[in-house]
Amino acid sequence: MHAFRRLDWVFRLRQKRYLGQCQHFVMQQYLKSEFPPGKTDYRKVNYLAVDLEMTGLDAQSDHILSIGFVPIENQKVILSGAQHILINSDLGVGQSAVIHGIHDRDLEEATPLETAMGILLEALQGKVLLLHCAQLDMAFLNVASKRLYGQGLFVPVVDTMALEDIRLQRQGRRDSLRLGDCRTRYHLPEYAAHNALIDAVATAELFLAQMRYRFGAHPSALRQILSIV
Repeated sequence: MHAFRRLDWVFRLRQKRYLGQCQHFVMQQYLKSEFPPGKTDYRKVNYLAVDLEMTGLDAQSDHILSIGFVPIENQKVILSGAQHILINSDLGVGQSAVIHGIHDRDLEEATPLETAMGILLEALQGKVLLLHCAQLDMAFLNVASKRLYGQGLFVPVVDTMALEDIRLQRQGRRDSLRLGDCRTRYHLPEYAAHNALIDAVATAELFLAQMRYRFGAHPSALRQILSIV
């Protein structure tokens, strides 16, 4: 069996196994969605660019404060589908408020994590998850998913930071991989950082610029840009 075809087969098998183990209705509905095969032309795939704001960088001791996301369909950022969700928490924001500007008072009537994750999973159905620094955000999403549904988040992922790292390594460069610095290299406008929705839009725009630079108008398989996290 061809190696890439085997990867698709393993992905489907894992999806089936996750669904068989799942006891939560929200996660069951999400896992029943049909994800694009790795051979699909990446241009024909729908993505959901997502960003999180957290109280820190340790997924085991810190927690999510906000989720921002925006879809990409037909290689266009769909702003009408964007959402920004503040997460209610009894734990407080602590010193992280100086970074993202979210304060305890902002979360008093915010959305419970379970509701926010349900909204995210519904938006993610059949899409590829697009992140900048996927390892960090997936750590938090997996902790939240395990807490709510008893299992981690099963989803194909594209990481714009990893894509940029590959490009820079090929050029023999070790430049910054921060979202804003990556955007600058593609002559994209400067946005304010540390707002989950703004950063999600920024990630979506960066991804489209990266794809135009790498592939131009040529087709290419989704599997070439997927990350393992």
